Parts: sequence; C-alpha cells; structure tokens
Amino acid sequence: MWSFQKLFFTLCSLSCVRSAAGLIRVFGYEGTRVNISCSYPQGYETYEKYLCRNDCADSDVLITTSQAIKPRHSIYDDKSTRIFTTTIANLQSADAGKYWCGVSRNGKDLYTELKLETKQDSCCSTVNNIQGNEGVSVTISCPYDSQSDDKLKFLCGGNRPSTCRQQAVITSSNTQNGRFRLSDDRKSRIFTVTISSLTLNDSGSYLCGVQRNSGFDVFTAVELEVKEKGERNASGEKKLEGLPPSLTTEVYEHQSSTVKTIITTTPPASEEQAKVHYHLSTTMKTTTPLVSEELTGGPLSPMSSAAGSNQVFGYEGGDVNVSCPYDRGFEGRQKYLCNNDCRYADVLITTSQGSSGKYSIHDDKTTRVFTVIISDLHLGDAGKYWCGVTIIGRDINTERKLEVKPDRCCDKVNKTQSIEEGSVTISCPYDSQSVDKLKFLCRGNRPSTCRQQAVITSSNTQNGRFRLSDDRKSRIFTVTISSLTLEDSGSYLCGVQRNSGFDDFSAVELEVKAELCCAKSKNMSGVMERSVTFQCPYAPQHPNDTMFLCKGDRASNCTDMMDQSRFILSNVSSSSFSVTVTKLEAGDAGTYWCGSGPEASVGNYTRFHLSVDATLHQLSDLAFYALFALAAGLLLMVTFVLVKVYKNKCHKTLKEREVSR
Repeated sequence: MWSFQKLFFTLCSLSCVRSAAGLIRVFGYEGTRVNISCSYPQGYETYEKYLCRNDCADSDVLITTSQAIKPRHSIYDDKSTRIFTTTIANLQSADAGKYWCGVSRNGKDLYTELKLETKQDSCCSTVNNIQGNEGVSVTISCPYDSQSDDKLKFLCGGNRPSTCRQQAVITSSNTQNGRFRLSDDRKSRIFTVTISSLTLNDSGSYLCGVQRNSGFDVFTAVELEVKEKGERNASGEKKLEGLPPSLTTEVYEHQSSTVKTIITTTPPASEEQAKVHYHLSTTMKTTTPLVSEELTGGPLSPMSSAAGSNQVFGYEGGDVNVSCPYDRGFEGRQKYLCNNDCRYADVLITTSQGSSGKYSIHDDKTTRVFTVIISDLHLGDAGKYWCGVTIIGRDINTERKLEVKPDRCCDKVNKTQSIEEGSVTISCPYDSQSVDKLKFLCRGNRPSTCRQQAVITSSNTQNGRFRLSDDRKSRIFTVTISSLTLEDSGSYLCGVQRNSGFDDFSAVELEVKAELCCAKSKNMSGVMERSVTFQCPYAPQHPNDTMFLCKGDRASNCTDMMDQSRFILSNVSSSSFSVTVTKLEAGDAGTYWCGSGPEASVGNYTRFHLSVDATLHQLSDLAFYALFALAAGLLLMVTFVLVKVYKNKCHKTLKEREVSR
C-alpha cells in the first residue's frame, strides 16, 4: 500500500494532507518518550493505521497497528474515540522532523501531517550564580518576557526541563510552600522565589520556568551555593552547630524537597567522635551489600516532611518519572528503587543495572538527582516505593507514593448535537478552587495527553474555529466550535490544570449531523427589471420570531437580504410570509433560504434556486419595437391606401361634373 507513495504525494498531496492550519506539532526532550495522537473519521475503525516519515515509502513506515510494538515504537488504536497513538521512546535529536499519521484504505490512504521537535533535556548556556549563608534567606530572581504575564511560573531543583513543572517546589498558583515563597512583579516582569532557613543541602542547580501551552516551556538556570555557618571555639577550631546527640534520625533538606531520612548508627561518645562519624557517613565509599542485613529484619519507616513532595502520579499504559534527590558526598554511591519493605527481593532497579524490564535509571551527579522511569504502568503499580542510596550500615531511603489512574474519562458523559456548517458551544463547569487555573479542551478521551494536545486553552482563547470564554462568576468555561464538519464528531475532554496530581476532566460527546434541508426546496425563475415573490414558512409556535431571507450556498453562512430596499416583506400570516424582490438584476440569481427563528437551525426553512433571465427581457423589448415598427408601417400603408382611394374618388367626381356640363 505504501509502494506508490512518492507518486501519490506528487499527484495528490493537497487532497491527502491536512492544511497548515491543522498541522499537528509534537514536542519532546531527548532521552524521554513522546506520544503522537492521530484522529480519524468514523467508518475507519477496523482499517490499519500506521506512522511514517519522509515520503512515506515502504522503508519510511515506522510501525503499524498489525505490528503493535517495536524496540522504540509502540502503537495503540482506541476505536471508541477514533484516535490511534504512537509512542516513540528514548528520543534522539535525529527523531525531529516531519511525520505522517496514515490510515490504509483502497486507493489513496488518509494522511495527517505532524512535526516533531526535540530538545536536549538540560538547560542552559548561561547560569546565574548566587550565594547564601546557612540559616538565613536567599532570593532567586527570574525574568520573563511580555508574552508571559498570565502564564504559570515555577521553580524546580535540578537541571531537567522535561520534569521541572511536574516536580516544581513552588508555583505562581500556590505561592507559599514551606520554606519557599514566590512573588510575581508583572510591571518589571520578574518573579522571585525566596528560600528561608537555608541549609547546606539547598546548594545546587535550580530552574526558573514559565509555562507554554504548546511547545517547550521557557527556562533560566540558577546555581545556588550555601556557605556553612559556624563559630570558632577557644582553641580556634570550628564548633559543630546543631549536631544531634545521636545520628539515628537526621533531616536532609534538598533543593527539590525536604525529606526525613533514616540513618541508624552508634551514638557518638563525644563531639570529636561525632565529627569523625559525620565525615565518614557523608564521604566514605562503601562496598557493603546494596540492602544491608539490618534492613531484612523489618520494614523501613521513612516519612516525608514536605507535604506532597513524595507523591508521583501516572496514567495506566503510560510512563512515570520518579526523581530522587540525594545529598552532597553521595555522588559515587549506588542508587536504587525498591517497593514494599525494601528487602533484597523488593529492589526493582539499581544504577549498576541501568535498565531492567519496565524500569530504567539515570543518575545525574551534577544535580544530585537520580531518576527512575517506570514504563507501561498498570493499576497494580500504585503504592509505596523507596528511593535508596547505599551507605555503610543502614541505607538512606526516601519514600515515594505512586498513584495510577486509568487513562480514560469519565463515568458521566455530556452529549451534545449540532448540524454540519453550524456551530456548537460546549460548557465545562469547574470548582471554586480552579478560578485561576488553566482551562483547556482536547479531542479524544486520554487525560494523559490532553493538555499537551489541547485544541484551545484559556491563555490562547482563539484558535481557528475554536473560541474559549471563561465566566468566572458562574465558574463555567465554554468552547464554541464554528463551521462544524462531520469529522468534528467524537469525544472531547474539558480540562482544568492541577499543579500537582492529576488534572480535572469532564467528558463531552459531540455528534455533528448532516445539514437538514429543507422543509421545501423550489426552483424559481424571473426576468430582469420585473419582480419575483418567495413564499416562506413561518413556525406558528413561534409567533414573535424574526422572519428572514438570506442568500448563500449554505443556510448557516448566508447574507441577510431583508434590509435591502428591493426586498419587500408582505402577506404575513400565522404559517407563512412573502418576500417580493422588485426590479430583478442579473446578480440576484443564486440560492436563497427563508424561514423564521430557531426552527431554521434544524432545517425548518425553504431553499430557493433563483435564475434571472435577461434574454426574455431583451427579447420583449425587441418585440415591442418590432411591433411598433410594424404597426407604424401598417398605419402608413393604410394611410397611403386611404389617400390613394380618396384621390381617385375625388378625380372621378371631377370628371363626372365636367361631363355633365
């Protein structure tokens, strides 16, 4: 089916490829994965679908629904929503470029063009270096451009743009989070984040982010150095401050969260022993087993002291990134992810393995964050996990709680209908907590990709045929779709963004029916300079409705003619009215629609095809002149005959008189 694609694209590219306005743009970071969702019309549910590149020849086809999965590509066809989704894993810069979503059929396949853009998952070429002292505060300044006044701002730890917004420690919609406070000065277009009660572990990389509703978010990089606080004792040695009498429980505060970790050791007998022990616990490498024998005796009991910082969210069938910060000095230690009681058999992946089944791990030593990717999520994957760092004695473990939801919505579906070429308004209610949140509408029924593939958002309220309005008083946002086509039928999701956790959704099923026409359809003809009368229906149940006569190819997009002086309303009754067009012109020819009020929107109107004949008008004038000329000629002839007869009679009378004399 693809062997003729080059010829096919040459001969009929315009008929097979979506217009530039409908170009699908997809964005992804190198090393991550991206989902490409493609809708198709009703009736093609059982046809084979595929994703291809370049000219879409045989060698350009990346995957088909008959293959389902390949090393870096997988495909899923949701026939209920008529959307098939291709996932490309482990993105590389070479993956960027033009792609085609294809639906096989007899003759020419159906195609939708899309463009994939990729970026390195790191930032930035310029880094702003700032310093602060332990125990005090520091303020990070983040400038943004004039297009971003109303956009979401946020700050995250580390240097990975791909996960920054999801793992933000503070956002402009939740301006206070523990020791972090965000302020936005829109006049100077700078937002600032103040971190109070600094600790040494706050040192590291940060990203200031500004959300983009489509495309890549915008980032600036900051490197924070927190200097140690201390005082000299009588002998000139620095005194350790705040060191607990026992290191059994110690708080490690990292740039992306504040978590309480468990380190079990022998309590030091003196301050000097504590100094030595503290140094060893943070710098000494270990060759002890990954999970110590102490651990096998019972479950761990770590807990998070930063509300919500240990929660991770993902959709069934998708992927999730579990990011785990660790402290300075542990860069060379082995890291791992485990679940349950974190015994040896509970370890899922380690940095020495790299990847194992559905798990892969990456340790970014510059930002001191290791990340585990869990692929192909199942509902059974939900639960408690532990990020682990191997050390002498009991390992350092930080709790993570994973929540998994089915990638579909919702139990209740609001159904709405309209007609082809008409318009429809979709209403989307939201709660009182969501007044300032981002609202959006997407096609399909997959919450996991809805916001990224939204057709309209509250920060860009007009997009082609889609227009979004937000009534904050009634807490309902509406999306109006104009110039409807049959292909607009299908599932839609109304979405409200949540800065953490799952976004909120409500479902809509839209049915676009072929335009209903008509109560009557008539062919009429008229003659230039003469009149013609349209007889139009008038719905008796709507006696106060406006009567209309309009001209155009479609009733949903025609020009009102009632305000023109040559169009005269007359003979209004309970069931009909008339419109007379006087002094017809050649330009009056065309299609007319007449009816009244809202009944017209469902086809209760009359369609007229009017033709205007200029020839009859010209012929009638010619006949008139010909008849006039003929009449004049006949009159002349009669006059001539009468004159002749009269002269002859007079001449005869004169002769008779002369003879009689």
